[in-house]
Amino acid sequence: MLLEGRTALVFGAGGYLGKHIAERFELEGATVFRSSTSAKPDQPTLTVVDATDEDAVDAYIDGVSGDAGSIDIVVNMSGVEPGRYKHGKPASEVSLEQFMMPLTVDTAAQFITAKSAFRHMSKQGSGVIIVNTSTLAKVGSPWSPALTASHAATEGLMRSLSHEYGPAGVRVLGVRSEAMPDSPTIEYTFSTMGANMGLSFGEMKDFIEKNKTALKKLPEAKDTAAVFAFAASDMAQFMAGTMLNNSAGHIVD
Repeated sequence: MLLEGRTALVFGAGGYLGKHIAERFELEGATVFRSSTSAKPDQPTLTVVDATDEDAVDAYIDGVSGDAGSIDIVVNMSGVEPGRYKHGKPASEVSLEQFMMPLTVDTAAQFITAKSAFRHMSKQGSGVIIVNTSTLAKVGSPWSPALTASHAATEGLMRSLSHEYGPAGVRVLGVRSEAMPDSPTIEYTFSTMGANMGLSFGEMKDFIEKNKTALKKLPEAKDTAAVFAFAASDMAQFMAGTMLNNSAGHIVD
């Protein structure tokens, strides 16, 4: 029970990985508050919170703190659907508006929820804020200009906040994952990117596993969720300003 007695907020818990993270946190003993930018009929426990609305986020976090007594862990998995910004398509087909979408939603939401949570964490002298990126932040993959820029920016934000928030006892770090082929996002991504190379989803998955990863296999969402739980726990109490590299060796640090 790595997170027993902790209060965790998972923004974007209506998404595939967000749902797995929330479930793993609960398995490890945390009390989890789930939110999403829109209602999910099959997930009635979700609270609707626009993670890009500063006032809404402040009100939500203040409410959770009042009910639970503390804010110990914050994870934000909010993001734009990849098809909206033509993820997997050549950069020449991506408009400036589409390019900016992950930056003005995904990265911006990380900033908003982090600084809102810090108001409470700094007063209690403890807390963990975990961001999420992918190998795109490092490898310079083609056909992914918008998300590559957003993930690189998120990692830069994480490093900045880690030094600003660390003296108050708040750890800021992140998890950088390889593609998880069981997720709807990667099903879309591999199918779209694969089309540029004349490959099906399955062929693209095999190509990435065999040619890009040291372990010759890709993680599933449950594997990535386990890393989030470790990052949030006291086992990682001296980890700050770093990305936990869960890329199956695609990124070699």
